[in-house]
Amino acid sequence: MNEQASVSISLVGADLSGCNLQGAYLNGANMLSAKLENAKLIGVNFTGANLCKASLVKAELANANLNNTNLYQADLSETDLRGASLIGCNLGDVLMKDAMYDSSTRWPSGFDPDACGAKFYES
Repeated sequence: MNEQASVSISLVGADLSGCNLQGAYLNGANMLSAKLENAKLIGVNFTGANLCKASLVKAELANANLNNTNLYQADLSETDLRGASLIGCNLGDVLMKDAMYDSSTRWPSGFDPDACGAKFYES
């Protein structure tokens, strides 16, 4: 399904750890405090989703669209963010210890991933 409308789905507190959601369309989903640890989220569209306080530890978010997503107090430690787009995200108090990013990762203006513990990896 390639619809571009925002979905009205609530996954508040859902435990999706280890799930394969590769290519899923979760635009606008409410995933407050969701657990997505070790989840395969490659190419997922999270545009405008609420991932506030979500745990994405060791998730694979390569090439994911996280534009305008609320990631306030989210834990992205050891997450693969290579090729991901986070333009316009709320990254306040985000944890990124040892998260991986590369030259194709897109960040909000003025955001410093290294200051949050993320590590640059050349593809």
